[in-house]
Order: sequence, then C-alpha cells, then structure tokens
Amino acid sequence: MRHSHELEIDMTDDDHPKDLVGAYVIGACPRDEARSVAEHASRCPTCAAEIAELSRVAEWIGVTTARGPAPELRSRTLSAALATRPAGRPTVRPASVAGHAIPDAGGVPDVDQFGDVGDGAEVRRLVEPYRVQVAELDRLLSRLSQPQWLLATGPHRSVRDLMLHLRSNDELIAAAAGLDPSGQGDLPSESDIRLSWRGQAAAILDVVARQGAGVLHRQVRLAGRMGIASPVREALIQRGFETWIHAEDIRATLRLAPQTPSAQQVSDIVNFALRLISAAMESAGRAHPYKAMRVVLTGVGGGTRLVDLSAASPTPGTVVVELSLPAVSFCRLLAGRLIAPSAEVEIDGDSSAANDFLTVAATMGCD
Repeated sequence: MRHSHELEIDMTDDDHPKDLVGAYVIGACPRDEARSVAEHASRCPTCAAEIAELSRVAEWIGVTTARGPAPELRSRTLSAALATRPAGRPTVRPASVAGHAIPDAGGVPDVDQFGDVGDGAEVRRLVEPYRVQVAELDRLLSRLSQPQWLLATGPHRSVRDLMLHLRSNDELIAAAAGLDPSGQGDLPSESDIRLSWRGQAAAILDVVARQGAGVLHRQVRLAGRMGIASPVREALIQRGFETWIHAEDIRATLRLAPQTPSAQQVSDIVNFALRLISAAMESAGRAHPYKAMRVVLTGVGGGTRLVDLSAASPTPGTVVVELSLPAVSFCRLLAGRLIAPSAEVEIDGDSSAANDFLTVAATMGCD
C-alpha cells in the first residue's frame, strides 16, 4: 500500500491524479488512495467528469461481455422456490431497524401486501409514493461502483454522506412509528449503509401500512431547518419528497435523465409546503400581513392555490400578486435544486411579495 507522500508521485504536473483514475473507477485502489482521489474530484470538475465517464464505460464492459443464463435456469429456480414455500399470497416479515434486522434483498414492501385498516385508502395514498421512491433510490444505489459512492452529490461531499444524511432524517419518523433506530453503530461499508437505510425505510412502511391511523396522527419533528412538529402523515410526504430529491442528486452526478414523480406525489409535496410557507415567511421576517398570492402551477401535479403571505393575518389577505411556474419546478425550488428560478417563474403584480415568497420557499428543503 502506498503512503500519502508516495501518492504525490502519481500526480501530474497540474496536480491531477490521472494515473490513479482508471484503478479508482474499477475499485482497484486501496481505500486511502480512493478517498484521496475522491476528495480531489470533489474540488475538481475535470477529474469528476472523467471519473463519471469512465464509470459509465466500466458498466458497459460488463453488459457487453455478459452471457445469458441457461434456458433451464428459470424453471429450476422456480421449482426449488415452490418446494421450499408453496405459492400463495405474499407476506412481509415484521421489520426491525436495530441490529441490521432488515427485509430480504429488494425488500421494499408492496402496499398491497398489507391488510386493510379503517383508513386504508388514505394509508395507501400516503405510503405508495414513499415506497416507490425508496425502491427507485435503492435500484440506483445497487448499480453504483465503490468509487461512485465517493463522488460529490448535490450539496453533499459524497453519495456515502448523502445516504448517511437521509438515513438520519428518516430516523425521526422511525422513532415516531415506535421503531428503535439504535444499534447500527459504525457503518464502514457502502453496502452496510445501503442495507441499513433500506431496512429502516421498509420498517417505517411496514408499521404505517399495518397500524394506519394509530401512527398517522402521532406528532414528529420534521427534518430540515424549521424542525417543527407535525403529524406523521405530513412527515411521510416529506420522506417521499426528500428520497426523490436525493435520487435526483445521484442521477445528476451520473448524468442520468431526471425523473418526475407521480401527479399525486407532486400535488402532495406542493400542498405540504404551502401549509408551512406562511409560518416560514413570518419566521424569516419576510411576511406580508393582509396580503395573499395566487400560485398557478402548471404541468404534472399542477393547479391553482391561494396562499396567505403572513401567518399572523387574522383574515384572508387581498391577492396582490400571481406567480406561475411548473409544479415540478416548484418542488425542485423547495429543495434548493432550482438553480435559476427566474427562468421558469412568471410574476404578475407585487414583485417584492413574490420574491420574498420564492426566497423563503427555497430554504424549505431537508439538507
């Protein structure tokens, strides 16, 4: 293993570790060298782009040289599975977060597997978007090479740090659902981090789907700067929102196409944020008493909403401005991911009130 002073020899004259990048991409660097390259790439767009490009090439090498499975493999596998467990309605084991007790591989529970509860329709509506986003993010993580886990992603130094952050935010709702998030200890490998996060998310989905209203009405501190207390039903919307946004961060790092959530999830995210925006503007000193805004959101999950610009107003405010933008762009703005909102936002009326609204909305993410 090379020491840190030996690593300097591998640097080119312009301080780029070019002769290490190939080994880094295929996971052949020792851990200390891999971290050194990752730290350099977090500050160097040129090397980060080269690592991302080589990572995609490495993935395709496996695809182009892979052999198809034997024709009889499917029948042999199904026969063995049926011999172990007869066909029937799937069930899900109760999940536990502590001590790495996690669902089986791919174990994001399907909402349809759970028994009905009194408010089953609402439970399904709240749980399904979160379940879909957890499954999609898990699929993305399953395809990452070890070097890709160390790439800078969104506002985080690496995918690894992003997932530790997401897992920590998820612990808030896990505790409210009666789960014990303790017992994980140090998580040295990326596989441990992925399985720990996924197991906790699956446990949350399991408890909420089974207990319904018994969990939905409990109070929980929301993730993010405000840290206000809200019912678990609100926190579920936030969990689905943050999971989608962080999957988008990873897609951006890998130069994959962005994905749009379902219309229902977009609408839920919008309504969730607008229920909090007046208090957030008040707290930020940007409230406009007795004034209201008409927010016209277009595209998937769109619609028109009236928003009071001050939580302290005793009566509905007078509409002084209309603001229009795509609903999905508004969701990205809420997460602090809309780089140039002025390019997508149309303002008609009191521009000061509109700009204060947009400024505060952009601080409502979970980072």
